[in-house]
Amino acid sequence: MRRAVVAWLVVFAIAITTSAGAVIALNSTAFGAAGFVRIYLEAIARGDAAGALAMAGVTADPRAGTVFLTDAALAGISDLRELSVEADDDGREVVTFAWAAGDVEATSRFTVERTGSRLGLFPKWAFAVSPVASLELTVAHDARFDLNGVAAESGASGLAVTYAVLVPGVYRVDHDSRYLRAENVDVVADAAGSRLRATLDVQPKPAMLGEVTAHVRDRLSECATHDVLFPTGCPFGRAISNRVVSAPAWSILDHPPFTLEPGETFGTWLVPSTEGVAHLVVDVQSLFDGSISTFDEDVRFTVSYLVTIRPGDAGLGIVERFD
Repeated sequence: MRRAVVAWLVVFAIAITTSAGAVIALNSTAFGAAGFVRIYLEAIARGDAAGALAMAGVTADPRAGTVFLTDAALAGISDLRELSVEADDDGREVVTFAWAAGDVEATSRFTVERTGSRLGLFPKWAFAVSPVASLELTVAHDARFDLNGVAAESGASGLAVTYAVLVPGVYRVDHDSRYLRAENVDVVADAAGSRLRATLDVQPKPAMLGEVTAHVRDRLSECATHDVLFPTGCPFGRAISNRVVSAPAWSILDHPPFTLEPGETFGTWLVPSTEGVAHLVVDVQSLFDGSISTFDEDVRFTVSYLVTIRPGDAGLGIVERFD
């Protein structure tokens, strides 16, 4: 009987020791600080924004826009590798992971703290520093842009607007519409709580300048069909002191060369003042002696236009500017 009791006690002691060892092992791996961070990173990797945001301690600056805290905006990180787990001076755990996104390879540090335990055995964790960055984005000359393919619009003033983005990730900001484009900007968000800045410089496509040029050339050519000295709504005309005795004949010798630059009002474009040459032929009679001669001269003129893009890229609004 004594031997059976001793054997039972030995088995019980081994079970207790084994269970304790299992708990310790789980607390340092699956239920440890690194395991908590890995769960968050795997949510980012599979494009699960809701899962990442549900992790304890994941919060965004309330002043930042949250339009990019979505599955579609996530960068699709890969090659997750745990590098180290270290305690900081405040007793928190600092977990470092390596990751990749496209051609970018980077490392990120995550600070977590223990907030309690489960079943009295396994620790509960939360991010002590939220793994969210603030992106201060300025979109120059047009409000529209894409971030990782998610369409958005910035403020109409062209000033910086702050958006929250999950860390880690690479966020590509670009613009490509019917009339405008911008060189894309890649923003690497690799530090929790960081403030990132980027500017997207939106510029006209050659097609936009081509459409403006064709429109103005057609308009000038139409002006040249008017058989009056001052065609209505046209940039050229000629005052003549003698009596006009034939219909004035206009032609365009040199169409103005055009460029486009940002207008004074955000979202508008300007054709700066440029010079063209028209030609006028008309018979006139001298008020002095009654003789008739032909006025046959070039007439220089200048034009400038304000250009706007109609909603939905439905076309251009082109209005002549008069200084």
